[in-house]
Amino acid sequence: MEFNSLEYLLLLLVSCLLFFGAGYRARLLILIGASLIFYAAWNVPLVSLIFISAIVDYFAAREIGGLDEQHQARRKRVLAFSLAVNLGLLGYFKYANFFLENLHAAVDLGPGGEVLDIVLPPGISFYTFQTMSYTIDVYRGKIRPTTSFLRFLLYVSFFPQLIAGPIERAGHLLVQFDQAATRRFRVDNLVSGGQMIVWGMFKKVVIADHCGRLVDQVYADPGAYDGWSALVATYAFALQIYCDFSAYSEIARGSARIFGVDLMRNFDQPYLSGDIAQFWRRWHISLSNWFRDYVYIPLGGSKHGKSRTLANLTITMFLSGLWHGAAWTFVLWGLFHGLLLLVNVQLGQRIRARLPDTAATRLAAWFLCFHLVVFGWILFRAKGMDRFVLIVRSIGRDLGRLFVGGPGPSEAQLLFIAGVFAFVAMSALERRHRLLHRIWSSSSASVVFAAVLIVAMLLLGLPDGPTFIYFQF
Repeated sequence: MEFNSLEYLLLLLVSCLLFFGAGYRARLLILIGASLIFYAAWNVPLVSLIFISAIVDYFAAREIGGLDEQHQARRKRVLAFSLAVNLGLLGYFKYANFFLENLHAAVDLGPGGEVLDIVLPPGISFYTFQTMSYTIDVYRGKIRPTTSFLRFLLYVSFFPQLIAGPIERAGHLLVQFDQAATRRFRVDNLVSGGQMIVWGMFKKVVIADHCGRLVDQVYADPGAYDGWSALVATYAFALQIYCDFSAYSEIARGSARIFGVDLMRNFDQPYLSGDIAQFWRRWHISLSNWFRDYVYIPLGGSKHGKSRTLANLTITMFLSGLWHGAAWTFVLWGLFHGLLLLVNVQLGQRIRARLPDTAATRLAAWFLCFHLVVFGWILFRAKGMDRFVLIVRSIGRDLGRLFVGGPGPSEAQLLFIAGVFAFVAMSALERRHRLLHRIWSSSSASVVFAAVLIVAMLLLGLPDGPTFIYFQF
């Protein structure tokens, strides 16, 4: 069930009407029922995986929380069991075929049996990480285990953020279910939630989907296009993945807000970042924070010297790349960003300290950071290393020819590239002057703006637009 579908809007409307007409326990059951219906629309049998994760982590956390420090060994065993179940399910469904394909490539095991008939459960990377964080936080003593299985099942399956996040922490979300289940309907929550949904839908339907059509065309057969076409498609993917994923997050936050639940902000205009560390503080914030708190810091963070810090960064970004998909392009994308972070730690801070803090240096830093991110998106999007190499060579060849009098981009291509930079410039203006906040805060301006967005979606929306990109993870 896609967010940008009538089925989802119907589910949201019916759930909202039933929710605010019911009592406390019934409200939890209504949200759980809506969540299971939402997930079952993708695949009914795979709903069982959500129950397995919920049951294992609920009872594991109860066991850990009931043991004192004198039983530390048992607490560790219970935590290890919980992590093994979650990572085992994730590893089998997401990485088993990747492992088998590479094993067959490295060792000739003969024909047959190269792949298993496995359906990737939607959102398994997201809800698995969310349930793992709960058990780990209970083990660390940061939160007390909940005594309500219904609340915990809702925490695992809450439909606005079930498929693609944000990856919420139990300390932030569980308590909100209690508060939301006892509150009366609030018009301001409906209005602000509706505004988020409309804005997210616009970014998805009007910007991301049209960019995606261009990207799919060029990246499906990059050898049939010149370097300028490949460059335009790469810029288009940078816009697509940001508008697509941030749109999902906006719709998720808006849907949750209607029920009185506030989800964390997952994007903070990352394309305005002046260095790669800042980019990762603004891009997919919930995942970045997850890897920081549950991988990077437990490995030692930056407390044990530069060599250890660099190793910890490399491991963290390797796992981040692997989290995104069972393909070497994702792994290399993660390592590429790990390398950028290493360079930023080793050299970037020193260079910035020696340069004057002027508008020109900040613009140059942004330009470099933005294009390093865009280059990384080629790895992320290319279906295999052969296509990645082909696209990079094609772009490099045509850019090189430009400096010796070769042909440049067409007018349409130049206009699109200008549009990408205009999008970034508008983002900077919006951030500086809080344009969206001002528009949505005005009753008259918000009605006009929402109407314009809805009309634009009706006129420009694609009837067969692609699914949300992060649904595959």
